Amino acid sequence: MIGLPRLNYKGNKVSSVQLMILTSVRKEKKYGYEILKDLRKIYEDVWEPKTGVIYPAIKKLQEMNMLDSETIDGREHYSLSEEGRVWLINALPAYGAMSSVRMRFITVLLEASGDFGKEPGNSGNETLSDEDRLRLFTEMRDRMEKELMNLNELIEKIPGGNR
Repeated sequence: MIGLPRLNYKGNKVSSVQLMILTSVRKEKKYGYEILKDLRKIYEDVWEPKTGVIYPAIKKLQEMNMLDSETIDGREHYSLSEEGRVWLINALPAYGAMSSVRMRFITVLLEASGDFGKEPGNSGNETLSDEDRLRLFTEMRDRMEKELMNLNELIEKIPGGNR
């Protein structure tokens, strides 16, 4: 049984957005708008990051000493600090475990969607049609399959990963 990991650093919660920022700057320094564009590209069709979310998350990561910054050509560029790098390496297994919990959670929610509107006295106006449920389930399955294919590609790049 996998327990939910605690995703924090020195008593501070590390949000999913903060994790995405850390991974965005893991290889090279980037200024804020580059991070935003990077995340928009990665999460295209899934999530559109906004400046009002990204910049406060960057500021908090700096306060936690997980990001370093340097002014280059008048722009503040961010990079993963040594503390951030060590935390990220150690946190990755916890995020892997959390993905199983999230997948199960999504499956339970989708399964529950078949029961909406079936309560006694419900007129049925709030019920998802079978057609809507099928479209929703199919879309979720297709997105999950796409991400699994991406994961398989990453596994195959690791020596011995094509077993």
